[in-house]
Amino acid sequence: MSIMEKLDVIIPTYNEADNIVSLLEKLKEVLYGAKIDYTVFVVDDHSTDGTYQKVDSYITSSKDQRVKLLSKKGKQGKAYSILEGSRAGISPFIAMIDGDLQYPPEALPEMYKLVQENAVVVANRKTNKSSLLRRVGSKVNHLVFERFLHGFKCDTQSGLKIFRKEIIDQLDESEVSAWTLDMPLLNTAKQMGFSVGSVDIDFSDRKKGKSKINFVKAGIEIAKGSLALKVKKPRIYKILGAESDKPLGAGVAYKSRRFITHTHLPHDLSALYTLTGWQKVGIVSILTLVSLGLFLNLKMTAITLVALLSLIYFLDLIFSLRVLLKSLHFPPEIKISEKEIEALKDNNLPIYSILCPLYKEAEILPHFIDAINAIDWPKDKFDVIFLLEEGDEATIKAAGWLGYYSHIRTLIVPNSQPKTKPKACNFGLAYAKGEYLVIYDAEDRPDPHQLKKSYLAFQALSEKVICLQCKLNYYNPNHNLLTRLFTAEYSLWFDLILPGLQSIESVIPLGGTSNHFRTEKLRELHGWDPFNVTEDCDLGARLFKKGYKTALIDSTTYEEANSRVRSWIRQRSRWIKGYIQTYYRSQNGVYFSKSNSLAGHAFLLFTL
Repeated sequence: MSIMEKLDVIIPTYNEADNIVSLLEKLKEVLYGAKIDYTVFVVDDHSTDGTYQKVDSYITSSKDQRVKLLSKKGKQGKAYSILEGSRAGISPFIAMIDGDLQYPPEALPEMYKLVQENAVVVANRKTNKSSLLRRVGSKVNHLVFERFLHGFKCDTQSGLKIFRKEIIDQLDESEVSAWTLDMPLLNTAKQMGFSVGSVDIDFSDRKKGKSKINFVKAGIEIAKGSLALKVKKPRIYKILGAESDKPLGAGVAYKSRRFITHTHLPHDLSALYTLTGWQKVGIVSILTLVSLGLFLNLKMTAITLVALLSLIYFLDLIFSLRVLLKSLHFPPEIKISEKEIEALKDNNLPIYSILCPLYKEAEILPHFIDAINAIDWPKDKFDVIFLLEEGDEATIKAAGWLGYYSHIRTLIVPNSQPKTKPKACNFGLAYAKGEYLVIYDAEDRPDPHQLKKSYLAFQALSEKVICLQCKLNYYNPNHNLLTRLFTAEYSLWFDLILPGLQSIESVIPLGGTSNHFRTEKLRELHGWDPFNVTEDCDLGARLFKKGYKTALIDSTTYEEANSRVRSWIRQRSRWIKGYIQTYYRSQNGVYFSKSNSLAGHAFLLFTL
C-alpha cells in the first residue's frame, strides 16, 4: 500500500500532561497503520503542569522524528496555538485535535480520505457525554449561529477537523480570538468555494485533567464573532494553482464561487467587480439628486441636464476634431516596405506564437487553417496554438487531424468559470514559446506579411513599445446596410481615430485581434483580464498605465462583419459594457497620464 500525501497534525495543549503521551502514541498507531505520512506539532501554551517536559521526554525516549514540540510565542488561547502550528508545517493538509483524549484519533483516516474532495472535514459529536451546560451551549450555537446565520450543517465547534492548508493561510486573523477559530475557518472555506464534509464520532468523557474553557466567556466570543462574520463584506481570495510562481491553475474565489483564470492579475485591476464603494455612492447620489430635481422642478432640471450633456459632447467633439487633424496631418502608423521584408533571412527570425481561441468553430476551422498557413513565416519558427474548450466536442473532433501540421498544436482549456476568451488566452500564454505573440480569431484573414512587418517594427521601435495594433476591416462590406455601416465605422476607427490617439500619446484601446506583443512583457502584465468583456481595451489601458506604448502598423486583418441586427445589438452592448468596466476599474482615470487628462476623461465618451 502506497504512502498518502503528507498531513500535519496540530495539537494545541495547555496543562495536558496526563493525556498528551497517550494521544501521541494513539496517533502513531492510527496514522502509521493507515499509511499516512504525517508530522505532529504539539503547541504548548505555557503549561504549568509539565506538559512541555513530558512531550520533550517522549520525543527523546521514542526517537520519534515525526513529533515536533513548539513553545507558544503569541497570545494565549487555543485558536492562536493552532495558527502558530499551521505556520510551522508545510503539508497541504492540516488536522487539528484537542489534547484531552475526548476526540478519537481513529476517525482521522476516514476524514483524510474525505478531505481530498471536501476541503474541510468536521467530526460531528453525535454521542456527547459532556456537562449539561456544554450540551445546551452547543445546541444553541448549532441552531442559531451555525445553521440560521451561516447555513452550516456540521458541528462547527468540534475540536477535531481536517482542512486544506491554503484555507488557514488565507484566513483573516483579525476575525480570530482565543476561542473563535472554528467559524472563521469554515466561513473562509465557504467563501473560497469549497465544500464542507463531516463524519460522526463518539465524544468521550474527559478521563484526566480539567477543562480549561470558560463556557460563558467562550460562548459570548463565539456569538460576537459569528455575527461579525455575517455582516462582513465578502473578500476576494487567491487561488495559487499548482505552482505559486506560475499562473496555470491560478485564479480567485469570490462569494463562494471559484474562478480559475490562469493569471495572477491583481483583483483590484480586474473587472471581477466593477465599482468600488465610493463609486457606487457617487452614482447613487447623482441619480438621487437628478430624481429629486425632476420631482421638484421638472422643466429646470431637464434644461440643466440637456445643457450639461451638450457641453460634454461639445468638448468631446473638440477633442475628436483634434485627434482627426493630428491623424490626417501627421499619420504615425508604421509602414514596412516590400524591400525590407524581402531582405529578411529566415534563419535570423525568432519563434512567433499565434494564439487562436476557438469555441464552436468546427465549420470555419478549415478556412482558418488556410489563412494561418498562408502567413509568410518559416514553419520551423511557427508556434501556432489552437485553444479548444473542454466540452466543445465538435471543434475538438474537427481539430483532431491537426497533428499533420508540425507547427500547429492544440490545447484543451480545462472547464472552469469564467468561460471567456481572455481566460483561454491566459491558458495559452502559459504555454507560448515565442519571443513575440499575436491573437487571431477563427474568422480572421490576416495579411500574409503581417508577422514580418510586426517583427521589423519591433526591431525599429523603442523597448517601451510592447504592443503593435494592426488595422481591422471586413471582407463582407456589401452584404447589407449593417455591414456597410460597420465597415465605414472600422475604417474611421483604425485609419483615423487610433492614429490620432497615438499622435497625442494617449491610451490605445486595442482591437480584439491582430495585436502583437513582446511575450515576456505580456506575461509581466499578467495577460488579459478574464472578467472584462472587452479584455483587449482593458489590456491597452493597463500597459499604458505601466508606462509602455502601443504603436499602429500598416497591415490589415479582415474579418466577418455582423450582418444581423440582433447579433449587432448584443455585440455593441458587450463593447459598451467593457468600455465602462475599463473606465471604472481604471482607478479614477489613472490609466491616463496627468498631462493627458482631457484624453483620459474623454475616453469613456469617445469609445462609446
